[in-house]
Amino acid sequence: MKRFVPVLLLLVTVAVVAVLACWLTGHYLRGHTTSGHIEAHQWIHAQLGFTAEQETQLGPIEKRFDEQKRHYGELLRIANQELAQAIREDRTHSPRVTAAVAKIHQAQGELQNATLQHIFEMKPVLRPEQYEKLIQLTAEALYHEEKHE
Repeated sequence: MKRFVPVLLLLVTVAVVAVLACWLTGHYLRGHTTSGHIEAHQWIHAQLGFTAEQETQLGPIEKRFDEQKRHYGELLRIANQELAQAIREDRTHSPRVTAAVAKIHQAQGELQNATLQHIFEMKPVLRPEQYEKLIQLTAEALYHEEKHE
């Protein structure tokens, strides 16, 4: 009986970590890959009142960011699969589980950096008041997201 409790606690811990990692990754990806993100992106464009010339200038910036989102989204998907496989096969908080979680965190961090770089890259195309509004909308979105996590 004494051996059963530590094993049970270990299994519960692994299960909680796995569920939490999958939920966080899924939640993060939904925010960046669903139509909700596209609608939010369009909403921001509407809020900033881009001119046709600005839209043209922003085209390559937007394309590059879309490619980065797809790339990091794919890395997250692969890391989640690795985590799921490690949990199924190892059935413990193994080095493979730890490595998969680290890959998830790395991809999430890189996606966040790409998002921030995208925002800052837009600055030369925007009028000062547009850029200020973009910064405010971004900060509010981050604050709003933090409150709901």
